Amino acid sequence: MINKIGLIFILLTTLLNATNKEDILKLYKEKDYRKVCIKAGDLYQKYKTDEEFLNIYAHSCLEVDMINRTILPIVKLHKTAQSRENAAYFATILYQKKLLYHALVDDVDISYINLPKTKYILSIIFNKFVSGDYNYKNGAYWFNDDNNSELSYKLSTETHQKAKKIFLRTYKNGQITKVRTYW
Repeated sequence: MINKIGLIFILLTTLLNATNKEDILKLYKEKDYRKVCIKAGDLYQKYKTDEEFLNIYAHSCLEVDMINRTILPIVKLHKTAQSRENAAYFATILYQKKLLYHALVDDVDISYINLPKTKYILSIIFNKFVSGDYNYKNGAYWFNDDNNSELSYKLSTETHQKAKKIFLRTYKNGQITKVRTYW
């Protein structure tokens, strides 16, 4: 019994403490994007010239809405056409997030801005926001999903931990299913 507990402890410790690229790749294949994003940040200095690592790092952070963490990989992704395309994709979403934040927190008009469209939810909301495709009520912007009538989104600002943040809540049939926070 003690040997089984010890083995489980060692396996869990190994998974939680990624120390090299192979550990990151394993977590990525398991779709444990949150751990990849965090652990890749810890290993960034060691692999900052490895574009496979950088792409995995940025993609994982995007998957778990940790968009600010894509900054380091974005500036280093330049060696191949695919890496440059990925960097532009990540940068577009980061820029859209920053513009939405600026518009909501500082009441700045961004309706004139035209950026590339992506399938990432924040990008979809950004494009609906700049085109005025929303309902404004009770201090929040409400968006309908174009592909699923059961889904809607609420975009609002709130002060959380002494900082203004934007919240994007996903609703399915009127019930909250996901909350994303950005600043």
